[in-house]
Amino acid sequence: MINEKLIIKENLFHNLKQFSNKRICAMVKANAYGHGLKEIVCLLDEQVDYFGVANEYEGKQVRNWTSKPILVVGKVKNYSLCRKHNLEIMIDDEISLMQAIREGLEDSLHLKVNCGMNRFGVSSTTNMKIISSLLVKYNVKLKSVFTHFSNTKNKRQTQKQYNKFLKLFSCLEQKPTICFGGSLIKNYPFNFDMIRVGIGLYGYEDKNLIPVMEIRSKVIKKFYMCCGEYLGYGHKYKVKRSGFYAAIPVGYADGLSRLLSGKFHVYINGKTYPSVGNICMDLFFVKIDEDVKVGDCVVIMQDANIFAKKLKTIPYEILTNFSNMRAKTKIV
Repeated sequence: MINEKLIIKENLFHNLKQFSNKRICAMVKANAYGHGLKEIVCLLDEQVDYFGVANEYEGKQVRNWTSKPILVVGKVKNYSLCRKHNLEIMIDDEISLMQAIREGLEDSLHLKVNCGMNRFGVSSTTNMKIISSLLVKYNVKLKSVFTHFSNTKNKRQTQKQYNKFLKLFSCLEQKPTICFGGSLIKNYPFNFDMIRVGIGLYGYEDKNLIPVMEIRSKVIKKFYMCCGEYLGYGHKYKVKRSGFYAAIPVGYADGLSRLLSGKFHVYINGKTYPSVGNICMDLFFVKIDEDVKVGDCVVIMQDANIFAKKLKTIPYEILTNFSNMRAKTKIV
């Protein structure tokens, strides 16, 4: 395979250590944020306490490679799948609590609190007291109570959300494990037992973290073009000075956004070269010099922030776009 998605385990373990003062729930949803589900789970299996997924189908996959607890943080639909694969689930109201009890999952429940994200979670003291009474009535012991802060870069807002969490948490008669999500939450003096680490695990949102994924390919064709000729679809790139060009076999079908056409550089033999023309489904073009040869390694991406800034998006989107990259995933 010419294309490679490198997973730099030293960087992954470095990032993990930044959160190691607490129990860790490693989020591996969305193919481990595009990095490769099997590879990341196997690397982290002996390093973390929990794995987190978006749904029970991801949880079923993760169960192939670990015996650690797996938390489904989204709404569950297939309860039998959760029982079969020993998955723990999120509840966020009395309806989901009672459904889980009926399905025989009362020993696998994590209660989510809504402090301001406004996706899932109990939002009022009234509802929390109802849930608390039901937990007592049916003798249910929660695995944890957790929340997800919506913007940990904003200290005032996060403190406000934490205060709301404490208010709602105080309505529970039992006091289970407290689990918080948000990569920068480690910078706060909050009282909690476990942290759900998402994008931070993969090297983003904090200056002390290092990107884990690197995208590489090779030059598959070198060719000469004359001044005035056009390259690629749509006659968008016109050669202004005769010279050498290279074709690199990574395209938008691999997750390299077409919106990056002509907006990024690659590294070949330690030198920087500009991409040119429209990105195709299966390849893109680079303006090179005579020293570049067919078969030379091409480093396309080392830091998703660079692409994210050019596209005015977030590194999450860049990384997950590479989930289906036609490439060999290589741990180095």
